[in-house]
Amino acid sequence: MNKKGLLFGAALALVALPVFVALSELPEPAPVTEETRDSYRAKIAIEGLFAGRGTAGEQAGMPLVWFKLRNNGQRTVTEVRVHVNFLNEHGDIVHEADFYPVHEDDYGIDRNNKPLGPGDVWQMSNIRYYMPQGVPHTWKPGAVTAHVESIRLKD
Repeated sequence: MNKKGLLFGAALALVALPVFVALSELPEPAPVTEETRDSYRAKIAIEGLFAGRGTAGEQAGMPLVWFKLRNNGQRTVTEVRVHVNFLNEHGDIVHEADFYPVHEDDYGIDRNNKPLGPGDVWQMSNIRYYMPQGVPHTWKPGAVTAHVESIRLKD
């Protein structure tokens, strides 16, 4: 090896070694625990919840659900599962459905899904709705409750 190569190697070692030592001393990120997911779930707000029956075309008479989500926390969420209860005129649950509006995989109503960052809002377009299957005729249109059932946080 020539002198230039030896000097370059020594200089690289002098620069790289302190960087490696500094990086190796960084604390490990805290693991995402169930408790963290459960507590963060409350920071995902469901807004504008609407349910009714379609009035035109192929949607006529079909149950429809629309809502938007707002991330009120400081972490990025890669998956959100929303649970919707359909109620009868007495307030009893007659049907339940889960929806995945935020999901990084290639399924769901929006194939262009992106994570929900801090302060972000996920919203369906004004002409698209979830159309749950199996909602019985005893459902009172408009009578629904919804909550965020589960989330997945970005590491």
